Amino acid sequence: MKPRIKKLGTIRDLFNENLPYMIVIAILLLSLAGYIQENFRNLPFQIPLYYGLAWGPQQLGPRNYLWIFYSILVLIGIINSVMSMIETRKGNYQISKLYHYFSFFIIVTGSVFIHDTISSVTLFNLEVPMILRLIILPMLAAGITVLLVTPLVIKLARRYGFMDDPLAHKHPGMLIKKPTPRAGGLAYYLGIIIPGLVVLPILSSQKLIGILIGAAICVLVGLKDDKKDIHPITRLLVQILTVSIPVLSGIILLYIPNPFGDAVVLDQYRITFNFLGDHSVYYYSVLVAMLWMGVTMNFMSFANGSDGAYAGLVFVASFVIAIVMFQTLDVDPEQAMFIKLAALSAGAAIGMAYFTWPPQKLLWGFGATSAGLIIAALSIIGSTKVAVMLLVLLIPFFDGLVAVVRRIRRGQLPFWGDREHLHHKLLFRLGWNKSKVATFYWASSIMLGVVGILTSGKVRALWALTMVGIFFLGIAALNFIGKDKEATVK
Repeated sequence: MKPRIKKLGTIRDLFNENLPYMIVIAILLLSLAGYIQENFRNLPFQIPLYYGLAWGPQQLGPRNYLWIFYSILVLIGIINSVMSMIETRKGNYQISKLYHYFSFFIIVTGSVFIHDTISSVTLFNLEVPMILRLIILPMLAAGITVLLVTPLVIKLARRYGFMDDPLAHKHPGMLIKKPTPRAGGLAYYLGIIIPGLVVLPILSSQKLIGILIGAAICVLVGLKDDKKDIHPITRLLVQILTVSIPVLSGIILLYIPNPFGDAVVLDQYRITFNFLGDHSVYYYSVLVAMLWMGVTMNFMSFANGSDGAYAGLVFVASFVIAIVMFQTLDVDPEQAMFIKLAALSAGAAIGMAYFTWPPQKLLWGFGATSAGLIIAALSIIGSTKVAVMLLVLLIPFFDGLVAVVRRIRRGQLPFWGDREHLHHKLLFRLGWNKSKVATFYWASSIMLGVVGILTSGKVRALWALTMVGIFFLGIAALNFIGKDKEATVK
């Protein structure tokens, strides 16, 4: 019997099915329009447009024709998007995707033609602003990559059993109501590594290699855990191995900043030995760096229980690191590669936000720890960024600390899950829905990120202490507000 093809009837269904591709096309067209506008005034009135004709006046055309050519690209994108939705409504998903791929190919080809035309006759050297080259473009590349590869990841997760089923998986913190694909950590990592092969000097940086290998191990272990749960103790041992790789690549904490006095210096504690030359091991720097990365990975993951929240934390933390590093780029130009990595992480998180926003189409899974590792490692490169991350990630850190204390008091291991994290209390005690919880995490982390960027020293520390007090009072109040309202969770 021929299987029945599901047809999508409502406009909302059609847009949801095609939205990732339409977003990619829109970003490309908007970027191209900005590029033309930025360079248009530097062009002569006549530019080479007709390459098929003999060289001379026959090849020249008014520069305004660039906008006509651009309008044709826009029209192609619109027509193909409409045709794609028509095919989606009929259930012809493969044909629907072909229309989007055709738009992508035509727009990229047209963009190359416009760029070559402008660069051949512009009266000024084309210079891409530093913030655009180091932050904006890598973010766009990572976001577009995630939007394109995640549908394939979801399909592979369904085919090979990387699924979370609430009937089979009895985790106490489970919030999903139906089987949902996992392996979101893989989609996030692909969003970083695919454009990273182009924009990052991976082979020339030992630290970059260490971060990316450590994150890759997190993803691989996450896939194993997505397939069949790994015992928490085993996961902890693997995490110790994982964080040791960036440390061995040279990412260690040399000092801990102190806003109220002198910094705590860690590199004075070392073991020196001779093996084909003198070598030193800064054991306090190593231990503190490993502890910071391990804590960040796990405490951030505590917020990965409600749709959409984790992507917001990863985006804000990564973007803030990129901005703070960018502010000190003149002092340390070598930070440029790490700014790009932070921007790639932020862009990948934005892409993941589309697929994990309530109702989520994909779960991050244990591979979400790859994001925590990247953020923690980047914050160590230039030790003052650790203090910024403590502020930006204040909510998951405070929630994680409370969870560890709570479980130890009950005689449980800190790694065993429960249903008493902050997002659970917001859902069950206040009766919020998942969208409101996700918005809370995004808004609060953005607010703390702005404070982290604009403040320093004692002012930043006082802000952090104030917010800790507010969160402590808030969580304490939640424990006394009514009873659980699980039936309202959507």
